Amino acid sequence: MVINNLELIAPLLPKDNQKVFCHMQIVCRAKDHKGEKVKEGTIKTYFIKSEEQLRELMPEITLLCEHYGARAYINVSPKSFERLQKLMLVKLSSLVCEGNIQNPRKTLNSVAGTLTSKNPVWIIDIDDMSTKDSILKWFDDYFKIDFTLPFYNTREEFYLIGIIPTKQGCHLLVKPFNLKEFNNKFPDIDVHKNSMGTLLYYPNSI
Repeated sequence: MVINNLELIAPLLPKDNQKVFCHMQIVCRAKDHKGEKVKEGTIKTYFIKSEEQLRELMPEITLLCEHYGARAYINVSPKSFERLQKLMLVKLSSLVCEGNIQNPRKTLNSVAGTLTSKNPVWIIDIDDMSTKDSILKWFDDYFKIDFTLPFYNTREEFYLIGIIPTKQGCHLLVKPFNLKEFNNKFPDIDVHKNSMGTLLYYPNSI
């Protein structure tokens, strides 16, 4: 079952800002290869700067995903290249002082993953689609959406960045909120603040 979320994700990427990027990874997961000896981890990393760049790279991304039986994830929270460089210097200095020698690509990917965004997008991971409507209703109340107002008063206007299909259900991409209040209402729903991101491509080869 192929899942290709390019058309849903591409419009969410930075526009005309070469100072930021979205961290994208092709990842092989052991749970996708049960009974096989597969090394879990990142196969390739991309720093996506625009919708156009992602569209150009998509044939390569799908090819790698199908070949390795891997998934492509992208964090749509824009991250700063300047902050990435500064954190890289700190991390490399620390590794040198510790006498810890590792592949610089691994260091770069690790730093990019931990780097936070000034405009974060959080992910609500929904596996049971029967909970989707009640979760959206909670956000409507939390962000005080009044559906009696004119048509422009929408979820997309207030908090909802996007709804991205996954193998089990979907990801709700939302603006930050009070996590404690949400967990009190939905203790079994995972919230990711700065993870690998949302699903871009799930291959037919898995």
